[in-house]
Amino acid sequence: MVVAYHGCDATTRDDLASGRLPYLTHSANKYDWLGPGAYFFEGDLVRALNFAISSYQNPLKLYTKQPIGTPAAVGAVLCLQRVLDMTTQAGIEEFSHACEAAEEAFDATGYTPVNRPASDDDVEIVHRAYDNAVFTFLHRVIKENEGVLYQAVRGAFLQGEMIGSSAFKRNTHIQLAVTDNSCVLGWFLPPGARQLSTGDYAAAKARQQEQLAIRRALKPRRKAP
Repeated sequence: MVVAYHGCDATTRDDLASGRLPYLTHSANKYDWLGPGAYFFEGDLVRALNFAISSYQNPLKLYTKQPIGTPAAVGAVLCLQRVLDMTTQAGIEEFSHACEAAEEAFDATGYTPVNRPASDDDVEIVHRAYDNAVFTFLHRVIKENEGVLYQAVRGAFLQGEMIGSSAFKRNTHIQLAVTDNSCVLGWFLPPGARQLSTGDYAAAKARQQEQLAIRRALKPRRKAP
């Protein structure tokens, strides 16, 4: 069992926790770090909230598919049995083999995706099209060969500013990209969170629509800091 958190709008949180929404729409951006899936921060409510706040404060960076007008996070209890775990040598080795096979496929098409900075000040290379393409390729090959599909991909990421003179970074976290909705046993309101009243829910929806209007500049989407 894993407890994980998803940063989102408060209306999405309430829709999931109340059962109005059964599961998250899977992200399928070509730059997503761990390939397709529903994204969670493993065991880290604060990081999920910070993600939602960052999305709200930077609407033109399009960190999320849906705009966030009221930052929040929703908790999920996950039962994961088949995980490509990039924090283990076994996971890294499988990814390495997938890279070799994927690059042959890329060569055949004449196009190889590239990890690249999303902006001039991006030192973390947040646009990870190559990694995404390899994970997507691996999922597809397993499915085509009728193998046992991974239910999620797990990865650890060093992010943010250095803490003092240490080697630790402030926004370091573990992410999960869940590709099998049946792994989600249930959703819950995090400690301290309260479900919105009918009036507050309507107001939150209106704020979300305001954020959607701001997005009409339609700049390229970027990963959260």
